[in-house]
Amino acid sequence: MKFTFMLPEPEATVIEFYRSSFWGTVWIKANGRVVFSQSAFNPSIHFSLSLTRNYEFSLPGSSPRDICITKERPRFLAGFRRNRYIVSFNGQPLGEHVGY
Repeated sequence: MKFTFMLPEPEATVIEFYRSSFWGTVWIKANGRVVFSQSAFNPSIHFSLSLTRNYEFSLPGSSPRDICITKERPRFLAGFRRNRYIVSFNGQPLGEHVGY
């Protein structure tokens, strides 16, 4: 799953999100710089009973800029169905993406 979105602020920060559905590798970039990454060699990303996973990070700046990307997986046959990604900026919903 890969998607890009822009933060609603005057600084015009472009956020790129990537998650490999096969390996589980995750990286998030802000204006081309990696701000969050998760390796496929981390066993905790492959085994979880929770249906949601949060990817949270903060960006430096004059005002607080907290971003949370929540991945919701389906209950049954999750590896074969699309996941839902909900993006929030400073606690306010910003968008939603669906895909593998």
